[in-house]
Amino acid sequence: MLDDDLRAQLADWVRPAGGRPAPDVAEVRRRARRHGLRRAALAAGATAVVIAVVAAVVLASPRGPGRPAAGPTVGGLGGSAAWSAAPGTWYPGAWRPAGALPAADAGPDVAPYFVTIGTGGSASVTDAFTGRVTGTALAPGRGAVFAGVAAAGDDRTFVLAARVSGAVGFYELRLGSGGRASSLSRLFTLPVRAVPTFAVSPDARLLAYTTRTGIETVSLATRMGRSWTAAGGQAYGLSWAGDSTVAFEWNTPASAAPDSPLPAGAGVRLLDIAAAGPLMKASRLLIASCPSKTVCVGGPLITPDGSKVFVTSIALGRAITTAVEEYSARTGRELATVTPPVTTSGGTHVCTVLWTDPSGQRLAAVCGQAGVIDGTRFSKTDLHLPADAALALDGSFAW
Repeated sequence: MLDDDLRAQLADWVRPAGGRPAPDVAEVRRRARRHGLRRAALAAGATAVVIAVVAAVVLASPRGPGRPAAGPTVGGLGGSAAWSAAPGTWYPGAWRPAGALPAADAGPDVAPYFVTIGTGGSASVTDAFTGRVTGTALAPGRGAVFAGVAAAGDDRTFVLAARVSGAVGFYELRLGSGGRASSLSRLFTLPVRAVPTFAVSPDARLLAYTTRTGIETVSLATRMGRSWTAAGGQAYGLSWAGDSTVAFEWNTPASAAPDSPLPAGAGVRLLDIAAAGPLMKASRLLIASCPSKTVCVGGPLITPDGSKVFVTSIALGRAITTAVEEYSARTGRELATVTPPVTTSGGTHVCTVLWTDPSGQRLAAVCGQAGVIDGTRFSKTDLHLPADAALALDGSFAW
């Protein structure tokens, strides 16, 4: 869509509101194209339910893409190993496989726990269906605070990122019976100052995180890593299918001008981590950033079995309509709209999947209202989600 067309549409949207000036086109483009559709919806929306499965966080370290760096021993575990050819400090004894994943058609109630990072940097475990806080965890080390979290598929294993002394440390949090925080183990440290967007595979064997130039993955069992790079864009919103595929959104980097064109290959892409070559060659475009002149998508979440991808859709017209849509991960064909669309004249609502079973048949989601989904049937449910808008912008929520 051309700037003039977008400006005209924005002017149409706000005329019923008493002749207020149209929103700034550059700002709309900056939110919807550079930071991803899910983040744009969060920034523009007005809803009491705020979540974040993924967030666009740009690395700010002047040292470039990170590699594990030496760090203090935590919890009595120590050791050193190699990250490809780069030295690093690892704690291999801390890693254990995740527990059993839910059945392919399990309902969200079999996995009730989510983890949030509070304003003080502590991690809290909450039962989404009762609202009961079942456990808490503090970041080890003086001055350390948790600043990011990702969930494995067993509802018992989470990976937390902590900022401390100009670096980012990753920790494994295990839950015991009743959602109790039973153990916290050090995994590795990156020599970067900002917490990257990251995701852990359903079986907790692999971690993927973004860099300024692409994506890196690491095996928590073998301590080996791989990297994929590309020019002209930035990766956002990582999620895993099994231990072989990473779904991500490729978009304009945050340092670009607001009206910068989309990078080549922009949109939802699937990375085969066994493939060789740079990021664009090792991945394939599944859904273009804007499949039509009036609809854009972002914030992908791939199902653990790799069959489906859920995205936040924003349709531009005389009003703004947001919804969660389901696509085939094999063909990129749109299959269904799984949440009731929400249409507003002055902003968008939060629309995203919070949790999915391995097959994508049964979900927990929010789109203005929270609910559970069986196939395409949405049932409003009183999920006890965090209401702090700040949580939606920095990866501080994981279910």
